[in-house]
Amino acid sequence: MSLELSVRHLKYFLLVAELGSFRAAAARAGRSPPALSLAIGELEQRLGQKLFEPSTRATLTACGEACLPLARELVENYERALDHIGKLARSEAGSLALASIVSLAMHWLPDVVPRYVELYPGVQLRLLDDNSPNIERMVLSGEADLGLCSEVSRDERLAFEPLLRDAFGIVCRADHPFARRRSLTWKDLRGTSLIDTVTNELFARLPEAGHLRYEKLFISNTSTLLSMLERGLGVSVLPRLALPPASTTLCFVPLAKPHIERTLGMLTLKSRSPAPSVVAMRDLLRQHARRRRRP
Repeated sequence: MSLELSVRHLKYFLLVAELGSFRAAAARAGRSPPALSLAIGELEQRLGQKLFEPSTRATLTACGEACLPLARELVENYERALDHIGKLARSEAGSLALASIVSLAMHWLPDVVPRYVELYPGVQLRLLDDNSPNIERMVLSGEADLGLCSEVSRDERLAFEPLLRDAFGIVCRADHPFARRRSLTWKDLRGTSLIDTVTNELFARLPEAGHLRYEKLFISNTSTLLSMLERGLGVSVLPRLALPPASTTLCFVPLAKPHIERTLGMLTLKSRSPAPSVVAMRDLLRQHARRRRRP
């Protein structure tokens, strides 16, 4: 039969053993001596053994001597666990796997992550970068706690919170003829061979995109695509944020008629209550979005 011992009773036992006096232990615990003696009596009754010799001094019995280190270990483990639970609840511990598309990893996370690490140094943070479809799969599988991406499938199991809108345009080398234009229309792309990528699925059904011609080259990884564009391999239709910050080799030329944007935001699993570490990151991302929207 398992014993039901309260931590409070064990703490009283440790106090009496440490101080060698019921009266001193009662004063330390803020209890009256009779109340403390009653609590020790309850503990002894549950154990079925005396812990202290029946004398005026608090002398441990053989059973009390044997129980003392075990009681101390139980109380210490309890207090450690309680402290860790408190840290988890205050986002001072735990872990967070954040999956982000490369563009937000380049433009947003360098501002947000240092602040998060400063505020929550006890949280183990894992940053993963991928495209939006893969990030959606990572959130669904539990590999990522939070995703930063575009809304791909509108899966009912997922919750998407918009943060910003990102316009599409042409990304090309700074010495490309398009780079001299302030803006382009989709018709201006007739005859231009484009490098295909995953983001093109967002505008592929547009009537204006029907005449677009693609290279026999598809690149899913944004970093690889940008490297190819820097080498002058071609041009590509990409969102503005795909361009690296302060890039001198590449430039972005907005596309109009029609003006097309993608919505980027935070992706979480509806069936899972977010951990405090996730809630803290979401709050920082919302704050960052509000700051960027200010004129």
